[in-house]
Amino acid sequence: MLISKRHKFLFVANTKAASTSIEAILAPHAEIQGPPGPKGKHLPLARIRQQFAPVFDAPGQSFDSFFRFGVMRDPMDWILSWFRYRKGNLVEAPLPPDMSFEAFWHAADWNIRDDKGAPYSQGRIFLDESGSPLADVILPYHLLDSLLPPVLAALGLPTTVPRLNTSAIPREAARIPRHLRAAVCTHFAADYALYDQLTALNAAGMARLRQRQA
Repeated sequence: MLISKRHKFLFVANTKAASTSIEAILAPHAEIQGPPGPKGKHLPLARIRQQFAPVFDAPGQSFDSFFRFGVMRDPMDWILSWFRYRKGNLVEAPLPPDMSFEAFWHAADWNIRDDKGAPYSQGRIFLDESGSPLADVILPYHLLDSLLPPVLAALGLPTTVPRLNTSAIPREAARIPRHLRAAVCTHFAADYALYDQLTALNAAGMARLRQRQA
């Protein structure tokens, strides 16, 4: 999570969605960063609005005056990325190197269900308590190379983004078995509902950003 009072942006860091790479560009221009550790880095927008209320209560610094954006992956691509990352990288909660995706899925650990047993959702990063988007723009991960540079340019920031903290296991080395795909899609139905709204959401958000910069 990064907040720039000068450039008036708030970047919310979704997991496994190039947040480390994007923050490498944004951090020098942000006066406020999230608390240390993954939980601080990946604070949801609803929590940011609450936790940093003194920032947004200052004159001319209301929450709605900040351009709020992040990145979301297709849910199947997202959970597969987590699987690859935990198998191939040095992490606190590694998976056994011989574990299959099917075994990972049926284990239903914290990547798949939260501490209340509900599907672990990317949407929790971007939505308020009623399920409405708090982000102005949510960039689809697979379109990041074409959609992120215009955002950065409109904010007056460098537009070249390095790719950092990637999975050591390449994408083509892991697949979701065909017989599990329907179950995975159903499990992440709420995230797919949000994902399907991104084109319209982003068009409106980018229009507001361009108007602000005019």
